[in-house]
Amino acid sequence: MNDFLAYTGSTLILLGAAFSLLGALGVLRLPDAYTRMHAASKAGALGAILVLLGVLCATAGMAWFSILLAIAVLLLTAPLAAHAISRAGYMAGVRPRVGPLGDAFDPDRESGNSRDRERSK
Repeated sequence: MNDFLAYTGSTLILLGAAFSLLGALGVLRLPDAYTRMHAASKAGALGAILVLLGVLCATAGMAWFSILLAIAVLLLTAPLAAHAISRAGYMAGVRPRVGPLGDAFDPDRESGNSRDRERSK
């Protein structure tokens, strides 16, 4: 049973490291602040949770309460922090790179004065 927990813990830690690496690559490669933040918050939180589960397996459940508490804190704070930071960035004037559908939060969108429509003319 100890060998199974050791292999499972090692696999979970490696998967967590891989997800964290993918999140870091997303931060480097994605085009604007909002998609970078999405990559960092989602992949980083999932990577950290997998690493914590790997540690839970490696310790054979000896630190289960603190690890589950850390996972709960990650699940609660990572999406909220990403949302708060992205909203603050938008309110400060950092605009996302938009596609053909435009920016749904643009206040001039309904009146027809959107910058995207003016550029397309």
